Amino acid sequence: MSDTPLQQETGYPESGTPPDAMHDFRVASHNEGFASHFFTYFTLAFLLIGYPGLALIGGGDDPLKLLKDISPGVLIVLLLATIAFQWTSFLLVFLTAFKENTGLSGLGFTRFNPVYLAWTVAFLLVSNLFLSGVAWVLGQVGLPMPGEIALLIPQDAFGRVVWVVVSATAGICEETMFRGYLMTRLRLTGKFKSWVIPAIVSSIAFGVCHAYQGIPGLIVISTYGALFALLYIRTGSIWPGVLAHFLQDSGALFYPR
Repeated sequence: MSDTPLQQETGYPESGTPPDAMHDFRVASHNEGFASHFFTYFTLAFLLIGYPGLALIGGGDDPLKLLKDISPGVLIVLLLATIAFQWTSFLLVFLTAFKENTGLSGLGFTRFNPVYLAWTVAFLLVSNLFLSGVAWVLGQVGLPMPGEIALLIPQDAFGRVVWVVVSATAGICEETMFRGYLMTRLRLTGKFKSWVIPAIVSSIAFGVCHAYQGIPGLIVISTYGALFALLYIRTGSIWPGVLAHFLQDSGALFYPR
């Protein structure tokens, strides 16, 4: 019997449904050799519970008040500690990925394509416009975004260099952890047929890690995480998210204080 037109076009049965969606996902995401390991579940627990939990504990009752009272020297130490912590977390993910037989390619570290620059610019324009709308709605219901986030940015030349390093660190490490690793591993271990649940869970975890911005900030950052998740899914690469994340954070140097 000859194949139907749909079978000829897709290679799948007439229903159009792949015979093994998880296998197709593994191949498309460069995770065809994935094998779960003890470190898989340890790293997932760290990203879902440990990392967000540390952010909640470290923030105290009023994290913004702490930022107002912090001295420039202590702020630099805090930023340097953040850099060290995030790269240590990245190392955990890096080692876990190799234990799982996928390496960084299974997290979205594809060969860089210049078209990713266009994706980055488009994403920043659309996402910032969308988030401005979210922030406006929150303000209308009595949950205005805090304006003290600029207190995180040092004002001296050395401190600004440190902030650029913080921005690069956040772009690489957070995108790798919350998009590249958490989303793919949740889908692989949970055997989810789509990205919906992994994207939602990773976005909320990402938002909780920024709990120092209060409830409005948590909502906005979780939403931003969801947009980054969509960018990751659409491009199949970590690079557009890394670039956008870096430019977003480093651009804060030019915000009015």
